[in-house]
Amino acid sequence: MDHQHTEHHHHDKAPKNYWFGASLVLAFLAIGGYFLWQYWPTLMINTIKWQREINGQLSDLIYDAKDHNGAIYSLAGLSFLYGVFHSLGPGHGKMIVTTYLATNPAKVKASLIMTVVSAFLQAFVAIALVSILLAFFNSSMREINSAADRFITLSFVAMLLLGVIVAYRALKQAWQLIKQQKHHHAHSHSHSHSHDCGCGHKHFANADEINQATSMREYLAIIASIGIRPCTGAVLVLLFANMVDMYWIGVVSAILMAIGTAITTSTIAIMTLSGKKLVTKYLSASDDHQPSFTPLAFKLLGGILLIVLGTILLNSQSYGMSPVL
Repeated sequence: MDHQHTEHHHHDKAPKNYWFGASLVLAFLAIGGYFLWQYWPTLMINTIKWQREINGQLSDLIYDAKDHNGAIYSLAGLSFLYGVFHSLGPGHGKMIVTTYLATNPAKVKASLIMTVVSAFLQAFVAIALVSILLAFFNSSMREINSAADRFITLSFVAMLLLGVIVAYRALKQAWQLIKQQKHHHAHSHSHSHSHDCGCGHKHFANADEINQATSMREYLAIIASIGIRPCTGAVLVLLFANMVDMYWIGVVSAILMAIGTAITTSTIAIMTLSGKKLVTKYLSASDDHQPSFTPLAFKLLGGILLIVLGTILLNSQSYGMSPVL
């Protein structure tokens, strides 16, 4: 009797905690979205200004490296710092990583592999693109920049499609969960079940089973949507290095940028997962007897955000904003 009373009290208390926590999360997202909307133009202008300044320093060091070996070390250090600090600014890669990890179940190891591979893929795409266009087509700097812009557009389209896939799979899993619940309720009328009754019937899916769709295919889609966009800083140093006949310096610089970017994005990924763990723990209102829609709701929200962000970036690219993203 006491056990039933305690369980009943738990079920009464859990929804209150859930809705209170959910309201706090929504309020935080709304406030954050408002300030981002207000300060986005200023942020973009400052980012463009900062990137132009550091690009100028990179080009000067590349020219100096031809005559002074000491400038090579300075270029290496600045390239690494460029990767670190550039990845702290607004960018579609961080939007994809933070949005996906915050709203989808993901392991720390898989998340770190995803961010590191994405960072290096950006550098290798830049190296391959510039090298092929220079070696086989003798392309000009304008033509190479135009080709890089097309890759950037493709990465934004990939981001939008990733959002569609994530949202679709969340809705599909939610529908399957609803059918499971209906089957469970209909079946419970015929004979009584407990959680571990051993009757051979699967009463419901747990959180891990519900989110099994978070598979290697989604991780590969994320890596592709981020990595297919060549690093603009890497493209720049490769072009300047080619002009002074020291192309290898540009390749090394691009790889060092990738290392810096990988460190920063991995740190952001860990922070995102840690914050999500705290929020999920607080919002977890269901016990083992009740399948939860909370993970699927977050997953659907993440898919919608990726669709919205991809659409915004595609539209903003026409205004010349793509080079800093």
